[in-house]
Amino acid sequence: MKYIFLLICLVPFSLLAQDCPLKKGKDPITSKPTLSTGFIELPGTTLSIDVNSKEIDFFFVLDSKVVKCLDEETEAEFVFEGGKLKSEFKNAGSMNCDGIFHIIFKNSAYTPSQLTKMASKKILSIQIKGSSPKPFVISLSPEQQQSLMNQINCVTKEAKTVL
Repeated sequence: MKYIFLLICLVPFSLLAQDCPLKKGKDPITSKPTLSTGFIELPGTTLSIDVNSKEIDFFFVLDSKVVKCLDEETEAEFVFEGGKLKSEFKNAGSMNCDGIFHIIFKNSAYTPSQLTKMASKKILSIQIKGSSPKPFVISLSPEQQQSLMNQINCVTKEAKTVL
């Protein structure tokens, strides 16, 4: 009876445990461990967050019907909950017409402050501003906001394990 009571008491704590389903792999060149979230579906884009010993790469594949070409001057503006807090990032990838956009952070013993902000605050929307006059806006639902924040939080915690 006391074991059943103990199990009942522990159930709420197991529900609060964060699910961190990162895919583990090995870099084919260096044979060092890598982590990936896999592709996350967002409105008009897919996002994969890949981690290796040197960098944390936010890899966006935008809808190529809407976004034509992206170059090094293309920017992404993240709008956080409340609407007043924003962060801007430049494309870290090369010029392409496939809708591929990279945001790269250095992976080190200390988490970059911008990445910490993304892990602790919900992202309302992401605006991709390129050569076209109208920005490409990715608006996230409340469920997507929470899921993305959880994924980024998971990545920031696990990124140090591949150093």
